Formats: sequence, C-alpha cells, structure tokens
Amino acid sequence: MAESNIEVIMRGMLEIQQKSRRFADLLCEGESLSQTQLILLIQMKINNGLKASQIAEFLSVTPGAVTSICDKLEKLGHIKRVRENEDRRVVKMVLTDSGEKKVEELFLKFPQGKLEEIEKVLLQVNQLMSTVF
Repeated sequence: MAESNIEVIMRGMLEIQQKSRRFADLLCEGESLSQTQLILLIQMKINNGLKASQIAEFLSVTPGAVTSICDKLEKLGHIKRVRENEDRRVVKMVLTDSGEKKVEELFLKFPQGKLEEIEKVLLQVNQLMSTVF
C-alpha cells in the first residue's frame, strides 16, 4: 500500500530537519563554535544584529543564557555589544568584521556548485511554503 500524502510530507519534513542539523554540524566541524552559536551568527548577519530579547525568543532560552552565549561569542571576537542611539538602555549584538568573515568562511567548506544547488532548492521550497501560509 502506498504512503499517504500526509505520511510523505511528515517523513520529508523530518528528513529535511535531520539533514539541516547535519549540514550545521558540518559547518561547525573543526571550529570553536557550537551549532547554536553558528545559527545565532547567521541570524545576526541576516538581521544586521539582534537585541538580547530577540535572541532569547529566537533560541527559546532565558536572558541569562543569552548573556552566556553572547559573552562567549564576544570573547571569540565575533560579536560586539552596541548601544542604540535612540535609547541607550537598549543593547544590540552585532557581528564584528571577524564575525562576518567567520560566517562566510564556514560556507566555503562546501563546493560552490553544491551551495548553488542548495540555494536553488531552498528558494523553491520557501516559495512553495509561502503559498500555503
């Protein structure tokens, strides 16, 4: 008996999640970064920095955990804390030049052709998912 569409979708979602984790593991291999730190650096790059509250929400962690994670990344020289001009109480974590370079270097571990294939497929999947919700 053939699998139902729902079973195929569930299986596919789980496989994509597992392969995404494996991809992130490969990016971190031989680095002084955890997968969480890597994902956070990527998120900071995409968003031009994040406030601590945004990091806590994104990672589903406590403010104390955010401080610990950011302290480690700051010690590695990948991020810095910047106070916002409008409200000096608000601190934003942003990538340093070293952090920007690190994120780009991580992806250079893979052949350019493979990265282009992944990009193409991810764009297609995201476009399709956008039509659903």
